[in-house]
Amino acid sequence: MALNAESVEAFYAGQSDPDAAAAALAASLGIENHTTDSRGGAKLDTVTNTLLFSRDAGFTLAQTLVLHDVTLALLTMASDPNMEFAAAEAAFQAALVAKVTATPTEGCFTVDDVRVVSEHFAHGYFAHFKLYGFMYSEVQAVDLQKKTVHVETAFAFAPLTESLPAAVYEEKVVRDTAAAAVAVAAVAEEKAAVAAAAAVKAKEENEARKAAEEAELAKRKPKTLDEAVERAVQVKVALEKVALEAEYSARERQLLEKIAVLEQQMGAA
Repeated sequence: MALNAESVEAFYAGQSDPDAAAAALAASLGIENHTTDSRGGAKLDTVTNTLLFSRDAGFTLAQTLVLHDVTLALLTMASDPNMEFAAAEAAFQAALVAKVTATPTEGCFTVDDVRVVSEHFAHGYFAHFKLYGFMYSEVQAVDLQKKTVHVETAFAFAPLTESLPAAVYEEKVVRDTAAAAVAVAAVAEEKAAVAAAAAVKAKEENEARKAAEEAELAKRKPKTLDEAVERAVQVKVALEKVALEAEYSARERQLLEKIAVLEQQMGAA
């Protein structure tokens, strides 16, 4: 952001308080945190130095604005990592030559003026060209501090229009409790049903596997007497095992039926 005539005159007029004048100039240039940011501070210092030099050299306001534009262009060049010293110097010379005139002209310079201006920038900007380039191209370390303020506030109460009489509220609590109990019971019943179905499926798969093994065993003919005896023993044991499992299953069903009848009787009481 470039300066205008009003901001330059305000800067000159506020030199009785340099800090305030610098802050106002930074605001006009759009520079934030010029006291903590090295790039912003360097830009403000360079522009301030140019303005004070122009005033002390007796240049007009129009000439001062020209030098200010040249200063901003040089700072932009410094931010280009590919910019060479010779190229920046040639651009500076071309900017001054374009403003040279043999007769007094607003916003232009004489040959003697150009000599004075060249000497100022040679001892200032160009003497520290690499420093400017390093400052504008290297990453800056930033120390960011964040402060969090915790504010305690009261919980929001429900509107009075939603309040209930004590008796109605107690009935609501009883209904909600009963509904919660029913929901828990339904979940438990569903889990029990799933577990029972899984057990029945596992039992059926086990029985099918055993039946297949027994069928495969029955197909094989014994080659010796020992194998025949062993086969007979295995078949007998298997049959007895199946009979015992059937008996135990029948007893289990009878026991479950009795438990269900007792639970119904207790619930009715």
